[in-house]
Amino acid sequence: MRKITLFGVMTLIASLAISANAFAQKSKDTLRIAFSDPISTVDLVYDPKPETAFTARIIFDGLVFFDDFTGEFKPLLAKSWKRIDPKTMEFDLRDDVKFHDGSEFDADDVVYTINWLKNPKTRIRFKTNYIWIAKVEKLGKYKVRITTKRPSAVGLMRLAKSIPMFPSDVHSKLKAKNTFGRNPVGTGPLIVKQVDPNKGIIMVPNKNYKHGGTWKTIPKFGKIHITSIPDVQTRMAQLLIGGVDLIRSVPKDQVESLKSNPALAATATTGLLYTYIMMDAVNRSGKKMLSDQRVRKAIMMGFDRLAVSRAVLAGGDKVKTIDSMCLRVQKGCDFSTKPPAFDRAQAKKLLAESGYPNGFDVTITALANGGPVAVAIAGELRKIGIKAKVNPVSFGVYRKQQRQGKFEILVSLWSSGGLPDASSTLNVFFAKGRKGKWSPRNYNHDEIINKARIKGGSILDPEKRKVVYKVAYDRVNEMNYIMPISTLPTSFVHTKDLMIEQGSLSPYGAALNHMSWK
Repeated sequence: MRKITLFGVMTLIASLAISANAFAQKSKDTLRIAFSDPISTVDLVYDPKPETAFTARIIFDGLVFFDDFTGEFKPLLAKSWKRIDPKTMEFDLRDDVKFHDGSEFDADDVVYTINWLKNPKTRIRFKTNYIWIAKVEKLGKYKVRITTKRPSAVGLMRLAKSIPMFPSDVHSKLKAKNTFGRNPVGTGPLIVKQVDPNKGIIMVPNKNYKHGGTWKTIPKFGKIHITSIPDVQTRMAQLLIGGVDLIRSVPKDQVESLKSNPALAATATTGLLYTYIMMDAVNRSGKKMLSDQRVRKAIMMGFDRLAVSRAVLAGGDKVKTIDSMCLRVQKGCDFSTKPPAFDRAQAKKLLAESGYPNGFDVTITALANGGPVAVAIAGELRKIGIKAKVNPVSFGVYRKQQRQGKFEILVSLWSSGGLPDASSTLNVFFAKGRKGKWSPRNYNHDEIINKARIKGGSILDPEKRKVVYKVAYDRVNEMNYIMPISTLPTSFVHTKDLMIEQGSLSPYGAALNHMSWK
C-alpha cells in the first residue's frame, strides 16, 4: 500500500480548498489580491511608489497615454496635440469625458491640476516632475497650451506617467490635499469604492469608460479587492486556503513550494525593476576609502552578479544582469561601457594597491528586496577581505539616512520612477538641487554627468539626446559610482484560473487591465 504523508494530505486539502474558493470567486467575478505593503492611498503624487502606481494609473488618466507594450504615445484625455515651438505644446481635449462623480472634464481641470502640482507651496516628493512647466493656459473649454521653462525632451512622458488629471471642483475644496487618495475621483477605467488601511482597496469597472481606445482598457473583473498582508507566511496561507487569488513578492524557495500545488501557478514578469549597488564616492558617510575609485571597482569585481542574484531572487532565467543604469528599452538610453567583470584575484590586488591589503569594515544599507541580495554580496566580499555588515531599513529610515549622508554602501531596487525614459535615473542619482547644491540623493557629485543630464534633457531630437546621455551613462560605469546588479522580476503566485499578460514596461511588468480569468 502507498504511504500518504501528512504533507501530502495537507497539500491535497489545500488544493481542494483553493479550487473551491477560487471557483467561487471566479463565479463572483472578484479578483482578490494581497500585497505586503501598507495601503493608505491611491494618490501617486503623495505616494510615488510602484505599489501605488499599480492602482493609481488605472484610476486616473493623463492627457496622453504611453503604451508600455509598443513604446508609443497615444491619445487619452487629449484627442490630439501639436508642438508649436521647442517650449510650447497645445492639446485639444476630448469633450465627452466625465469624472467618476459624473462631473464633466474640461480645460479648467487641466489648468487647476498642473498649477497646483507646480505651485511652490505644494509640498510633494519628486517636485522636479512638475516644475519644468512654466505655465498652462486655457485656450477654450477643450483646449490648453502648456509652456515649458526650457525645451523638455521628457515633457510628454511626464504628462503621460506623472501628471494625472484631478477634478478641480473637488480637489480644490480639500483642506488637506493628501486625503484625496482616500476618496479619489478620476476619469480612469476603475472606480474606487473603498480605501481603508485595514480593509483594503475595492475597485469596480467604470462602465462609461470609452476614451482609452484599445490601449487603455477596462480590467476584465466585476470587482478588484486589494488588501495588505505584511507577513509573507500569512499571505501564502491565504492563497493556499483560497482567501486570495494573487500574491506578490514571494521568496524564491516559497515560490517553488507553492508551484507544486496543482491549483496554483507562478508568473514572473519583468518591467523596469532592477537591483543596484551604490557607494559613497564623496565621503559623505566618513568612509574615505570609498572615495578611491580602485576600492569601488574592487567591490564591484568582488562578487558574481548573476550567481548572487539567481541564488536569492525568484524568477529563474528572467533574473539577468544588466550593464547600465538605463535600460535599452527606455527612451534616450545608450551606453558602450560595462561594469567590471567578476574577478576576485584582481579585486584583492586593487585593494592592496589602494592601501587596504587586509580589507576594511563597512556597512551595507539594504532597502526592501535589496535585503537578500545585500546579504549574499556581504558573504562574497568577505572572500576579498571586506567585512560588510548588512543593515536592513524601512523606507522612512532609508530617506532619513539618505538625506543625512549616512550611506556607505547601498543595495536597493530601482524602477526608474516608473518612467521608461533615461532622464529619470540621471535626475534622481546624479543631479544638483536648488541653488546649485548637490541633491541629498547624490553620492558622487560628478559635474560631467550633471552637465550631460541638463543638456540631454533639453534636446528634442531622440538620436541627438542619446548621444549626450551616452556620455553620462558611460561615465557612471567608468567611475564605478553605481552598478546595476540584475533585473528584479516580480513573482506573482496565483490561482490557475488567472492569466497575466507579460511584456509591459510598467514597474511590475504587469497591470490590472492585462490580467483576466481563463
